[in-house]
Amino acid sequence: MRLILIGSLFAIACAGCTGKSVVSEADLRSAYATGPGPHPVTTVHRTELNFPAAGKSLQMRLAFPADAGSYPVIVFSHGNGCSQDYYADFADHWASWGYVVIQPVHADSLDLGFTMKGKSFEQMNEIVSSRRADVRFILDSLPQIEQQVAGLKGKTDSAKLIAAGHSMGAGTAMVLAGVEMVSPLDQKRMASDENRFSALILISEPSNNRMMPEEPWRLAKVPTFIATGTNDFSTVGASDGQKSASAWQLPENAEFPDQPHWYLYMQDADHYFGGVICKSSAPGPADPDALKIANGASTAFLEAYIRDDRAAQAFLASGQIGALTSGRATLENRQ
Repeated sequence: MRLILIGSLFAIACAGCTGKSVVSEADLRSAYATGPGPHPVTTVHRTELNFPAAGKSLQMRLAFPADAGSYPVIVFSHGNGCSQDYYADFADHWASWGYVVIQPVHADSLDLGFTMKGKSFEQMNEIVSSRRADVRFILDSLPQIEQQVAGLKGKTDSAKLIAAGHSMGAGTAMVLAGVEMVSPLDQKRMASDENRFSALILISEPSNNRMMPEEPWRLAKVPTFIATGTNDFSTVGASDGQKSASAWQLPENAEFPDQPHWYLYMQDADHYFGGVICKSSAPGPADPDALKIANGASTAFLEAYIRDDRAAQAFLASGQIGALTSGRATLENRQ
């Protein structure tokens, strides 16, 4: 109770310092939006968009509010070898809170029969690059997507775009939000000149991958949310703490933008939430509580930075998530 009181007083005091009205205790706690939002949701299991430059039709899953309005757009990239349909609990939750969620089916989707077997380093680099191209094509094609998806016309707010993803999808989103990395093998740079995103959501900590540098998300040029846990290591992860000799590196003299990095850390949460996300074959047991916590905290993050919601801003800084999750989770700004 003492922690809750301190967190509440801190948030209320901050509101007072800026001359804003006080955030009530009820509003502060309700900003942790674990339940469905006020919008009925329309889901489109699959639609296709002709992508001539890539020589393919790009498949997508969509979830968006059924009622009228203009809504921010989240483009969510699935993990390597995963099915985008296994992230429906994220996408549909965000849609119920007033977001259009577009999930591209990348070349390495489980639903396209992808397998890592026999793939060379060069082939994987091509796939990684194609993922970024998929996302940028979606941004360029929002008017066309609105026209071909029933019920979506007029609902995408192209001025409020969020990059999001899980595992390799988190890496995809990171680069599109300003993160630049260098290959130690040939000094080639992985970067993007994309600048349309306003926020970044990473479901998994990229640092836990043995091919990634430490905390690459610090280079993101937009506010960032990271959801991870004590057991968050992918099949190519670094559970022993050892990085690959060929791990990507941050550029020398990298400049770290002054952006918030809200870091959600959950006890016993693994890379797949026990098979709740990515693929059903992931080792269990299923951990729907981790999904609930990540949904609630990520929605507060979105409301705080996309809609400038004072209660959500206060919740992020309040420290209340520990009490609300029986001590399982912490949430801190790793500025």
